[in-house]
Amino acid sequence: MRGAAFLSLLLLAASPAPAQISGFERLPIPQIAGHPDASDPPIMGYLFKPAGAGPFLTVVLMHGCDGLGWATPQRISWKLQRSYAEHYVAQGYAALVLDSFAPRRLASICGDGQRVTGARRAWDAFAAADLLVARGVADPARLVLQGDSHGGYAVLVALEQGRFAPPHRFAAGIAFYPGCDNATHFARGFSAPLLILIGDADDWTPARRCRALADRLARAPRGAPLRLEIFPGATHAFDFPLPARVNELGHHMAYDAAATAASLAFIDRFLAEPRIR
Repeated sequence: MRGAAFLSLLLLAASPAPAQISGFERLPIPQIAGHPDASDPPIMGYLFKPAGAGPFLTVVLMHGCDGLGWATPQRISWKLQRSYAEHYVAQGYAALVLDSFAPRRLASICGDGQRVTGARRAWDAFAAADLLVARGVADPARLVLQGDSHGGYAVLVALEQGRFAPPHRFAAGIAFYPGCDNATHFARGFSAPLLILIGDADDWTPARRCRALADRLARAPRGAPLRLEIFPGATHAFDFPLPARVNELGHHMAYDAAATAASLAFIDRFLAEPRIR
């Protein structure tokens, strides 16, 4: 799926699903032991599955600081996450879109990312993985965590080497334009292979910080491999099919069809590697 075809899928995501997609199941997800905030509510997931019996390679998808956009007319964040889920189902994988904000009565945390920390969102993902394995949907050896922006940062946190001991670990992570500036933890490396996809024109989560992290880990290898792909001219949120804009925090964003298509190609190859497949 490339360029215009992927954009078409995004814009049609609210329409009836294609024949090969069976729709999705709304799935409440209780928090599990080990969560840093015992008062956190259950979260919500939207489960997409291919035909046939599981368990499947399963991708857990985490939205950015704008949530799933339920309060906005376009709901573009939901459409983006759903489009990735449907792409994975077409590959024979299961996918779960997590909603970390609505159950916490939040619409957006873009001005204050610490309102829901990366650690809390990491445990959202661990809880989802635990439930999906218990239901026989997910193969516990083939769990993948993907996120964009704040969700991408949560992917890095969830995969931090030696930080957490969840019931089920993710076998790989995919992070779109995450914040890579937490040197204290991330310098320890990651517990599973990690693919970072980011634009060199990102003025919100600058690519240079991810490059510095990758270079530091290359000089003193720790943990699993980190693969960094930087797209020339691409901004933050380059895979959102929206016109060029400046958000309320002063950051530039624009859809980049070439970077989006290249990202999908990198992801498909990454997930086909023997250690994950």
